[in-house]
Amino acid sequence: MGFGNQSDKEKAMPKTLAMAYDNLSTMLEAGVPLLRSLNTVAPGLEPCVKKAFLALADGVSKGNALAEMMSQSPKVFSPLDIMLINAGETSGSLAELMGLLAKWHEMSRRMLRKMLTGLLLPVLILTIAAFIAPVPNFVLGGQTMGGYVFSVAGILLLFWVPAAIIVFIVRLTPRTGLLRRGLDRFVLRVPVLGTAMYKLALSRFLWVFHALCKAGVPLADCVGMAIPSAGNAVVGDLFRPAAERVRAGEPMGDGLSSKLPIELVEMWKVGEETGNLDEVTKRLAQQNTEAAEFWFAEFVRWFPRFVYFLFALLMIYYVFKGWSQIYSMSFESLESWK
Repeated sequence: MGFGNQSDKEKAMPKTLAMAYDNLSTMLEAGVPLLRSLNTVAPGLEPCVKKAFLALADGVSKGNALAEMMSQSPKVFSPLDIMLINAGETSGSLAELMGLLAKWHEMSRRMLRKMLTGLLLPVLILTIAAFIAPVPNFVLGGQTMGGYVFSVAGILLLFWVPAAIIVFIVRLTPRTGLLRRGLDRFVLRVPVLGTAMYKLALSRFLWVFHALCKAGVPLADCVGMAIPSAGNAVVGDLFRPAAERVRAGEPMGDGLSSKLPIELVEMWKVGEETGNLDEVTKRLAQQNTEAAEFWFAEFVRWFPRFVYFLFALLMIYYVFKGWSQIYSMSFESLESWK
């Protein structure tokens, strides 16, 4: 949704940031100072990211906080990056959180690539089908050139108008607005893709929650800060009551929605009882990431077949339409001859 508008720089960003964060994490864990680490990593990055990292190094050299400097480059660093780096600086676990950010961006890049793989070929086929499907009707004389062009435009609009609406909602409406929430709910109901998006939203929430837990952020704040990272408002809402339970002094697990997978809820409660919630959420994040990748792979496998089926139906429709018009014209000619 909306991926087609991305520039080459935007597409390369997750890979570049994943590499940068991973290198920074390794150097910081080895005891290399932050300023030297930034200056060492920056030269090997893409130009736009390199410029931002050099600005970070300049700001850090002047005594500014890393998260504060990152907030001045919003086109490179997302609010999530800034939030986690700020938590890492506050808790003293910057190296570990950079390592988690590296995994986060790598996961995002991998999922995006799977999504694009699943959509690119079917979209191309649908576009070609729009020009081919009306051909039998046109060749058999059942349609004028103007009618053929009108048929092609109608098929293209049938697919591209909904796509344009989705792009509009994703790009220009608030993430928690009614339109976005409605789209999020609709996506979850799409066969195969809905399951993939659901698992992805769970994994995104759990990864960020785990990272914030490792940084020592209070549990109620961990939930509240991780909800937007789910990327799906409907899934995020399933965790919202948990934060309210913690603020009320009750176990967080008791506030998890019954609509969440039962194994997630039970493992969460075990993590709370044993004091290993950060490790439990890490394991849950890994499991849901693997599940999301599996379902995205299934989507990539089945969606083209669905498109081929639609293409076949279009061809059958236009062939029968052409023959019916020819038969009608022949019958009228025969009647007039009599």
